[in-house]
Amino acid sequence: MSVKKRLDRISPPYVVEVMYDVEDNIPAWIGTCDKLHLVTEGRTYEELQQRVWEIAPEMHELQGYGSESDNIRLAFIQT
Repeated sequence: MSVKKRLDRISPPYVVEVMYDVEDNIPAWIGTCDKLHLVTEGRTYEELQQRVWEIAPEMHELQGYGSESDNIRLAFIQT
């Protein structure tokens, strides 16, 4: 069994659903994670990922999942 599969079993990642949208001729990547109550966007996919990694630890703690933000795992799934 792969390391990723073992980690997923022990500590499943938070799933961030990602979609590309163009509103008023302004392109943006939008990411949502229902479990963390997180919604954010970025002009590029990389900017979106960076933004999610910046705010996910705080959202993790605010939702009452603990303060051990070093163990947060995220899975970005494009929809």
